[in-house]
Amino acid sequence: MKKIVLFSLCVCLGACTSSVRLSPVAGTQPADFSWRCQRDFPNGQPQEKVLAPRELDVRSCDISSWDFTAYTAQELADVLTFDSKTQFPPKNKMPKGFYPKRVLENGKNPSLSVRALHKQGITGQGVKVAILDQNLLLDHKDYADNLRYYWQDSIYQQYAYSSASMHGPAVASILAGKTVGVAPQAHIYYWATKFENTADAFNAQPVTQALTALLHYNFYLVDHKNESPIRVVSISRGFNEQDYGATEFKQAVKELETRGTAVFTTNDVFTLSRTHSLANPNGTDYCRPAYWLNREEYPNAYKRSTNPLVPTDFRTTAAPNGLQDYVHYATGGLSWAVPYLSGLYALGVQVYPQLTKEIFLQVLRDTSDTKQCNYLGVSFTAPRLINPTAYIKRLQQMAQDK
Repeated sequence: MKKIVLFSLCVCLGACTSSVRLSPVAGTQPADFSWRCQRDFPNGQPQEKVLAPRELDVRSCDISSWDFTAYTAQELADVLTFDSKTQFPPKNKMPKGFYPKRVLENGKNPSLSVRALHKQGITGQGVKVAILDQNLLLDHKDYADNLRYYWQDSIYQQYAYSSASMHGPAVASILAGKTVGVAPQAHIYYWATKFENTADAFNAQPVTQALTALLHYNFYLVDHKNESPIRVVSISRGFNEQDYGATEFKQAVKELETRGTAVFTTNDVFTLSRTHSLANPNGTDYCRPAYWLNREEYPNAYKRSTNPLVPTDFRTTAAPNGLQDYVHYATGGLSWAVPYLSGLYALGVQVYPQLTKEIFLQVLRDTSDTKQCNYLGVSFTAPRLINPTAYIKRLQQMAQDK
């Protein structure tokens, strides 16, 4: 595998600032989603009313002729995935109280009082975080100033004029975006790799190769630059024993974690979100289960999972189709949970530099909340909803006790 980094990045090797222009790089140009509107809505507005937990995806669509008066503001906010380029109907065709800009802004809040921690100076400042994901829109305003390093899998050489993925900007901004991120002053080191399947299994080899490159980069930071290493790696993908190259992947993860770098994947996390998009992100109304579960699965799914619960739905993230654009996702999978968890880890490193993955998960368990929920008429118990404030307080106490 060939390591592809811009010349300017090669020169500064991780010490770049916002004065260095990172693009253009293969596969990092703004995307265009306008084609999706004609594909998904060739006959215009769907005749059937879409209700939660389903999703109505109108990113970059001109829906100015549609009529949403059959919806309440809450119903529409709970199903609508849209971005800064979506063109909405006039006021008389919208439900009372629905304001797209307000929905976007509400979704930018990391939620669960994380911004209160930011006001205390707990921002992950200077903590090095790594993301392994699909190609990135490098110059987006939400995270460009925090981006310190960008590595590409050689596959992107073949697509010099291709656009950025929707996945990369989302995970980067959730982890360390200036306005939407959990750790808005962390330093991002990004490995753009591919998530691909073989004929019968996921191919973990490209991710393993990126992890190996990351491991060598950590050696460089510590041994040659006399700097702190990358402390946490966010990979928004799940892995199992049947993956092609699973053994090598686990060995790479073990090597990183042995040397003090925590690695998180979707195997490490589950989700519970605020019940409605318009609800206060810092409130207590968190009872929306994972959108892919059927109603009858709610009780057992939350009883069975032992992972921390992280909010993922109704998130506004950096959009891939404009350097100043944002997108509100009505539904968010575990891909959005991993960078959130990794951002919490970065906040913890700032407070308690001795943090390890084992300590992190134990503290999260000890400080988490249990929710007694009823969603769509189904009652269930959801333990282990993260409590960032209590988590940080516990680490601060541990730091004082040392």
